[in-house]
Amino acid sequence: MSLKPPFLLLFFLTFLTTSSQEINKGNILKDRQFLIDHSELTASDSIGNFVSIRPHKVNGTLRNYFVEFYDHMNFTNRVEIKTQNETKILDVFILNEKAHVFIKEQKNKSISLRCDVINLKTQSFEQKSLLKVDKNSTLEVYRALKNDFEINLEYSSKIVLSFPVIEHKSLYAFVKVFSDELEELNEHKIFADKNIPHRNTRFLNASQAQNNIYLLFNIIYSKDKKTYKLIELNNQKSIELQIEPGIYELINSDIRATDYIISGLYSNHKEGGFKGFTHYTIDLDSFSLKSQQQTVFSNKKASKYFKGLFRGNRGVDIKNIFIDEQLNTYVVGQFYIREQQAPIIVGTPIAAIPVIVGVSLFITTTPNSADDKLYDDILIGKISPEGELLWDTVLELRQTEKINSKYNKKDSSTYPFFNGNQLNILMNGYINMDKEKLIVKQDKRFSKTNLYTIKINPDGKIIPEVLFANSDVIFIAETAVKSKENIHILGQGNMRKQLLKIKF
Repeated sequence: MSLKPPFLLLFFLTFLTTSSQEINKGNILKDRQFLIDHSELTASDSIGNFVSIRPHKVNGTLRNYFVEFYDHMNFTNRVEIKTQNETKILDVFILNEKAHVFIKEQKNKSISLRCDVINLKTQSFEQKSLLKVDKNSTLEVYRALKNDFEINLEYSSKIVLSFPVIEHKSLYAFVKVFSDELEELNEHKIFADKNIPHRNTRFLNASQAQNNIYLLFNIIYSKDKKTYKLIELNNQKSIELQIEPGIYELINSDIRATDYIISGLYSNHKEGGFKGFTHYTIDLDSFSLKSQQQTVFSNKKASKYFKGLFRGNRGVDIKNIFIDEQLNTYVVGQFYIREQQAPIIVGTPIAAIPVIVGVSLFITTTPNSADDKLYDDILIGKISPEGELLWDTVLELRQTEKINSKYNKKDSSTYPFFNGNQLNILMNGYINMDKEKLIVKQDKRFSKTNLYTIKINPDGKIIPEVLFANSDVIFIAETAVKSKENIHILGQGNMRKQLLKIKF
């Protein structure tokens, strides 16, 4: 299928408006606890509840944590929850007006996963055990739980715990399903193919739709035969998608209605870096392939980034894909500079630089905070339901490399989200209105920077809107939490905090 002509003026600033969104800020609270730990995990729900979880760390080790309650926009109370042993907080979410703190605890030769459940109305507390494994009796599962990034808790309808386990040189997905009240329903060991060694099998993710649970794997049978395998948990039916020989793919996946979509970037190692976008659509009703296509970049700036393989500390993450009402897919990737060299591990959910020839490597999730990465330009592509590239563009972020402080670096973060059938990107920065090209500069501080929502309309035009000018309290984009049309950000600065709510 031929490409449509690229849209003109995708990089240019069309207009800048003052935001018409509904913006509310709570009272500023002096918070000396900020001196102990800058890090907070926050969550919200569709009816406006908001909660903050503040770990109390001593020399990098968790020693208790605080649950901070809010009434609408204002802080009301802080409760300390005691922890024991070696404890890590993996996630926080709100379900049925209860905060769920997803915790991993290690003691001697055992590892436990649990949820600390806090009722937001009564502030009562209870612990719900999800899994406990002993090194002596279940060594394989114990080893699997050592890797925090591969432990996933999906909580859209049921609560689904999943992670990959290597057993007798084969890999399977451990899946445990709970009700929304954390009552255990069932447990599964799902193999993509028992005959394929674990080094050639990867469990990518678990997702939910239409009261079904879907597991996505990648299988490498040989150099010329690589596939994605999607398994429906309820009745074990599956479909396998052939990946073109000699192709490397960096992907994410999502579900809209009855379509399961896999999308991202592809490359041919022998010819260099990424060449364009890849796209697969599976009909979940018939469990059949609806479309599969790869298309080269139409934007010259996008293709210029990938002349040759990334070298040194340069890379790209596929942070998100979004699907609109017409089933078009928006792929959002962000370029980064790795500040500290780290080993590249094939198959981890942390994005890696494509340096291993002849295999596929994937990103299905990105950690909320990657302290060793400094992100800049954003690549966006819109792909039709048939897999055809409609347009691609690059949003330029400059001077992030001049931000030296680890805390200030987070001001350069971004938060992509979908609202009103349109892609938006929340970010701090400075846009020079006298320049024709849209460039977001991020080394400017306080007096010159704004919190923006960058809107990308269905035709690929980039439209910045100023939400408000920054002040001493900075609302860091990457800490945003969204529920329906509301976004909450807990801002911090100079031992003070303030809650922001934006209604789109």
